[in-house]
Amino acid sequence: MGKRPLFILAVIVCALAPAAPAHASLLGGLLPGLVSTSDKPATCDTSTSQPFARWGDTRSYVLVPGGSFESGATGWKLNGGAKVVSGNEPFYVRSTADRYSLYLPAGSSVTSPPMCFGLGDWNARFFSVGSGSVHVKIVVKSLLGVLSVLDGGTASSGSTWKPSAKVGLLLTNVTGLLAVESISLRFTPANTSGIRIDDVYLDPWKVG
Repeated sequence: MGKRPLFILAVIVCALAPAAPAHASLLGGLLPGLVSTSDKPATCDTSTSQPFARWGDTRSYVLVPGGSFESGATGWKLNGGAKVVSGNEPFYVRSTADRYSLYLPAGSSVTSPPMCFGLGDWNARFFSVGSGSVHVKIVVKSLLGVLSVLDGGTASSGSTWKPSAKVGLLLTNVTGLLAVESISLRFTPANTSGIRIDDVYLDPWKVG
């Protein structure tokens, strides 16, 4: 594609920006299959903690909406037999009163509610148990309603509960033009007959 068509496309996108909802269908014609006018952020919670400090990670994290699973899987999308079960991660990083976690059988997937988010190099962490690994994808919604699904990496699990490695990516390549309104995290078990996750946290976050 030459410079002139690229320039024209950029002008069209910028022209649509002030009235994105009204032009979502037109933008969908330019970027078919990527537009959604739903999935507003469920929360812009700024209550932080350091749940992974005992493992040498002193960064401040915010709990993903419903990420403790103590009230079921409110706001989460569960597929393929995923469900909330009894049994919390044994470190009780959120509360000693917690009693539940999320079970993902082979072939299942779960997606968190949309949450506020800012630009930059970010990471998410959680706790898991079960042989195999958990693949994480990031569903990004721009201010124009454009959806992108990005690879966040894979975290291995084991026979006992443990905190995951940091998963994430640099989002500036996606947000430079369209800007991020919200993200969701999608978890899929890989090479396993079943895995459990609990206490899902994100850092950093976007306020407002």
